[in-house]
Amino acid sequence: MRSILTIIYNDLSIYLSQRGNLVGLLVIPVLLTLVIGWSLGRIGGGGPTRLRVDLIDLDRSDLSAHLIEELRAANDALVLCPLDNDADDYCRLEDEPLDVDRAIQRAHSGRTRALVVIPAGYADALVDFRTVTIDFYSRSDPMQPGPVLQGLNAVLQRTSSASMTKGVAAALLDNLTTAAQLPALDEETRDSFLNTLYDRALQLSTEQPPAVLFRVADSADDSEGGIDNGFNQSAPGMGSLYVMFTVLGGMAVLLRERRQWTLQRLMALPLSRAQILGAKIGAYFTLGMIQFFIVFAVGAAFGMDFGSNPPALLAVMAAFVLCITALTFALAPWIKSEGQARGLVLLLSLSLAPLGGAWWPLEIVPEFMQTIGHLSPVAWAMDAFQDLIWYNGAFPDVLPEIAVLLAAAAVLFAIGIRSFKYE
Repeated sequence: MRSILTIIYNDLSIYLSQRGNLVGLLVIPVLLTLVIGWSLGRIGGGGPTRLRVDLIDLDRSDLSAHLIEELRAANDALVLCPLDNDADDYCRLEDEPLDVDRAIQRAHSGRTRALVVIPAGYADALVDFRTVTIDFYSRSDPMQPGPVLQGLNAVLQRTSSASMTKGVAAALLDNLTTAAQLPALDEETRDSFLNTLYDRALQLSTEQPPAVLFRVADSADDSEGGIDNGFNQSAPGMGSLYVMFTVLGGMAVLLRERRQWTLQRLMALPLSRAQILGAKIGAYFTLGMIQFFIVFAVGAAFGMDFGSNPPALLAVMAAFVLCITALTFALAPWIKSEGQARGLVLLLSLSLAPLGGAWWPLEIVPEFMQTIGHLSPVAWAMDAFQDLIWYNGAFPDVLPEIAVLLAAAAVLFAIGIRSFKYE
């Protein structure tokens, strides 16, 4: 083990002693992270364009269905789970039923922005002009209601207005009948009149334009929040991009070491091939993690949100770096020149990064491009980063992404180790 660590230390010392490598490791990634983080914050493109909200309808009536439709209309950014879940399982339900207890846990952990529970008897309470309570669970500050609560309040206000109209009309009708000493209407006629009035009031409220629409604020509205949101996208995105630049650059270094007989001299030492290969893999894995730490440190300096599970974030970073390291060693044996290596680094980095959502959220591209994008390991890493940073996810939430990255790393390492050239 000591021999492996010595080789890793020596390789890192040589790499860091070259000024050009330091520029690529420190200066350019930091500048691009700052520029893109600031830019995304200005245009409001740093965050998710959809808000995941759990909704459980215990009433299952026409009026509760109407409330749900009104909530969708009031805020077209809401994805009501499980009703609006898609084939990609955007709600992350994992084919498990969503009951109240599980939904409360999801809201408590920040897995969803909020939980709305429509109680049984909701429709009867509205029709009879009785008080009804809709449970709302969220981690947002109640003194600063977010877009979900604002939209729900706007919808409930319109719905309550229709119920109030019916209640007031019933009271007026009873008072007029008593004051004028008129015979009371039979119950069927009275209920028919009030229900018609209620339906008309509800229709009029529905025809009103939506009261709340969620949109990401621009710089004039919320400059500080915009910067934070921008770095939540740019730090993991630029980190992933420059991890590829740094680690895939090892293809040229490995070729140079073979041509300069560095690897051959290592073979003359009392070291096994496994030790030499393990040291080389360890060196580039360490460089990739250093690159991630540098870019994330820039994000932290500008208020980036790291979520509530740093070990899970670290595991995603490690899985992605391991995958790119494996890709490097799978391709290195087939490289014939340093120019070919540099061209391949640029081609892979500048195609896999935007394809996988490093430059912009994948949610803004068409669905077929999202599917194609997941051919890139960057997409799996960015999915996991988004779950942890935007939705405050836990370790189990990112296990599928980590598993895919590790599986790809295992396959690529098997190819690379089998064909690795020491001479």
